[in-house]
Amino acid sequence: MRFLTGLLFVISTCTFGQGISVEYDKTHDFSKYKTFSFGESQVITPQDQKQISDAVIDKWIKNSVSSELEFKGLKRVDSLADLVVTYAVGTMARSDSQPIGPLGQTPGSTATSWSRNYQQTSLIIDLNSRNNSLVWRINSFADIIGKDSERTIDLIVERGFKKFGKPIRKKK
Repeated sequence: MRFLTGLLFVISTCTFGQGISVEYDKTHDFSKYKTFSFGESQVITPQDQKQISDAVIDKWIKNSVSSELEFKGLKRVDSLADLVVTYAVGTMARSDSQPIGPLGQTPGSTATSWSRNYQQTSLIIDLNSRNNSLVWRINSFADIIGKDSERTIDLIVERGFKKFGKPIRKKK
């Protein structure tokens, strides 16, 4: 039974290797922000591991963030915006391995193990105010190399900004 549970966990992490966390002050009034612009951002991937050009990744991220923030009612401007959007994205080769032990033998035996090699991408998107204080951060990791990379970026941005701009709930 433990083997089956472990195998299901491995399969689920292989098929959906994505995580998103959002950091923001829940008491902050986001309604005062009306404009945004893009600041300096970074694509950090070793040259030998690049499968998609930096320019294409930059375009995908900027288009996705622009669409989402414009949907939330903000306007993109070229300078002196209320919010400055920056991001860092990088892909690294990863490898997971773990002993699973053969069926019918003692648990913890290293006789059998599983491993997988994969590319994992980290994407961090920050919204900073004019005075350079952090207002909103999306921190994500995903396996986004390949033909579905643009859609995965769109999903990360959509989920990351889901609560952005919602009215503040006042405690009674």
